[in-house]
Amino acid sequence: MTPIRCLGEVDRGDSVQSPRLLGGKAKFDPAEFTSQLLPLLKANIQLERALGIIVETSENPAERELVSDLRKGLHEGEKFSTLIRGAGNKFPPLYANMVEAGEESGALNTVVEELSKFLEERKKLRDFLITSLIYPAIILSVTFGVVILLFTVFIPRFSKIFIDMGRELPLPTKIMMGISSFVTHPVMLLVWVAAAISLFFLVSKIQAGGRAREWWDGFALDVPVLGGLVRTIEISRFIRTMAVLLQSYVPLLNAVTIANKVIQNSKIRETLAGVPGELRSGEKLSTALARSPYISKTVVRMLSIGEETGNMGGMLAETASYYESLLQNRVKRLLAIFEPAVILMLAAVVASVVLSIFMAMLELNDL
Repeated sequence: MTPIRCLGEVDRGDSVQSPRLLGGKAKFDPAEFTSQLLPLLKANIQLERALGIIVETSENPAERELVSDLRKGLHEGEKFSTLIRGAGNKFPPLYANMVEAGEESGALNTVVEELSKFLEERKKLRDFLITSLIYPAIILSVTFGVVILLFTVFIPRFSKIFIDMGRELPLPTKIMMGISSFVTHPVMLLVWVAAAISLFFLVSKIQAGGRAREWWDGFALDVPVLGGLVRTIEISRFIRTMAVLLQSYVPLLNAVTIANKVIQNSKIRETLAGVPGELRSGEKLSTALARSPYISKTVVRMLSIGEETGNMGGMLAETASYYESLLQNRVKRLLAIFEPAVILMLAAVVASVVLSIFMAMLELNDL
């Protein structure tokens, strides 16, 4: 029986959309490709034929083109892992190494299954983080918009009425008018524009790497709340990648080297750069990782147990699950504090403006 793929399915969280509805701009998704390949291989369909079925049933142009190239390479005698490496950044760094380990061990089906689980878990974690940030971003944007509207439109028009009447304004109203005049002053508008341009160039430099990226990575780790989240995310990604590689028969030295490449923070990556060399010198992995200030004692302890029992991959997988659960709890706790804090800030600003207007009106009625 040949598995039938849901037509037009594109991996975007839990939603299903047709690439045609997206204007033909759907991108190749390695998680979706792997989830299609896995049942075909489990059905004992040869790899070349499995790729052909994916090409025939796919409505994603980018996927059809790439999978067709992979199939053509297999016809020409190339190894599947070699073809994946030649696909550039279409696949994660660990993908080709895991496939190569599966080819050499004759357990390609098992490796593809581990890859599918890994990519799905990574997608779920990414979707959780993105979804968790949507609501706070909306609240923050609305709050910022309301504050700007109050100080640039409402307060200037209201204060103009009193100024035209020649009345003396109460101190709270004067303070609000002063803030409004400061925010809307032409010089300040130039400052805001200059700040926006500077921020744009700073972000561009950070994305390009170099000293700006190193500075940002260090700064992000030093921020009290943000630093803890960055550390948890990076170490979780490192441990999960290494666990999947070890469980897929990838040698320890290669697994550590590949896992280090998935770390995006340069400061954390630097502290782990020497681990492969220490392993070559005969050090245990737990001992080498313990030298990094970003690897917790929990990870070292769990890894030591895995080394003693000969099940490092399984213990690392358990540790990664613990870190991912810890990350989700920290994000939920942070959002539980952030949302009411922003609402209270907005309420305080609005209350201050209303109070200043109310006092001005009382002053006018007294006269």
